[in-house]
Amino acid sequence: MPRRYAAVMRTHPSRPLAVAAALAGALWALFLLPPQQAAWSGAHSPRWLRVLDDLPVYDGIRDWLRGMGEYDFYLVFGAAVAPSFVLIWLATGPAFAALGRSGRVLGWATLLGAPVTLLSYLNHASNAPLRFMWGTEFLVLVFIGVCALVVAIKARRQGIPLWERVLVGSTLPILVISTFALSYWPHGTLIGYAAEAAVLAAWGTRAATAAAADRRPHAAEV
Repeated sequence: MPRRYAAVMRTHPSRPLAVAAALAGALWALFLLPPQQAAWSGAHSPRWLRVLDDLPVYDGIRDWLRGMGEYDFYLVFGAAVAPSFVLIWLATGPAFAALGRSGRVLGWATLLGAPVTLLSYLNHASNAPLRFMWGTEFLVLVFIGVCALVVAIKARRQGIPLWERVLVGSTLPILVISTFALSYWPHGTLIGYAAEAAVLAAWGTRAATAAAADRRPHAAEV
């Protein structure tokens, strides 16, 4: 089963679906950013985020949550960003598989961000049983950035185009820049990561393509 599953991830989803997944991950994180920043920073949020947070849709969601007896908006809008990790992982499946074993490690690290983020926000309260988990998604994001650099260096052996190696190797700077530009992590960080994933999904080398190219010289030799 694991081998069959890995084979599926090397060829699926298709490029259009992979791009759609990456963009959905970015848009979902962006949608959650204004109320999450408001829950964390309040009046100290950037003005453009305060303007967005005043939209009726967010007031409606908060009213609905209050009606359900849930007042911890920091928890709700924070934990809800976990699916963005899953969507980015899905979008980059074929591209990361083409980068070899280290690329697959990068993919699994990306997927790991989802449960870690969920546990992080669920345990943000001072009396939470796993309080040490709060903020650990930061460590996952740092690992993703460092791992991506290693992947990019090794990808030269896989015949990956230079622009793609540079993009993957720039993951850590992309994560840092998007975090500071959008003033919050992991939401802002994931928007930048999802944008990178969309580019890889649209134009990056896919595992099936890389495998076919690798077989051509051997076929000629025979």
